[in-house]
Amino acid sequence: MRPLRVLTAAAVVLLGAVGCTGSDEEAGSGGTNPSAAGSPTPVQLAGPAEADALAALPAGPATGTAVLSYAGLGELRESFTGECSHDGDSTRIEGVADTARITLVVGPDGARLDLDDNGVTASSQLSTGRYEVSNGHLSLAADLAQDDQQAGSAELEIDCGG
Repeated sequence: MRPLRVLTAAAVVLLGAVGCTGSDEEAGSGGTNPSAAGSPTPVQLAGPAEADALAALPAGPATGTAVLSYAGLGELRESFTGECSHDGDSTRIEGVADTARITLVVGPDGARLDLDDNGVTASSQLSTGRYEVSNGHLSLAADLAQDDQQAGSAELEIDCGG
C-alpha cells in the first residue's frame, strides 16, 4: 500500500469534514468569527510577506524533499523533483513526489498547496510560518488549513534553479 495514496484519500475526507461538525461545547461558543468556531487556535494564513520571501527564488529545476502531515492520519516524506517559476508577484513550485503531483503557489493573496495522486486530490491553504530563502534554497514549514482551521502541516526543503 502506497502511503501517499492512503494519506491523500484520508486528507480529502478530513478536509471535506473540517468545520462541518464539532462538539456541543464548540457549537455553543458564539464567537464573532464563525469560521473559527471550534478551532482552538485560529490559523493565520500566508500573504504578502510570504510572497515577498519566495520572490527571491530563482526559476528553474527544483529538487528536494516534501513532508506532508495530516493530523491523525499520518505523514508523507518523499523526494521531490519539479520546477520553480514566477508569474508576476506569485511563485509556483510544481513537481512530483513518488506518484503524486504537488503544486505550491504563493502570492500576495495567500499560499495554496494542491495534491493530485492519480485523481485523488486535496487542496489546502498554508499558514504563516517559516518561509526562508537563501541561495536558491527554500526552507518552508507551515500549517495546512482548510476553512481557516488547521488540517495538518507542510515542510519543504527545495533547491530551485540548480
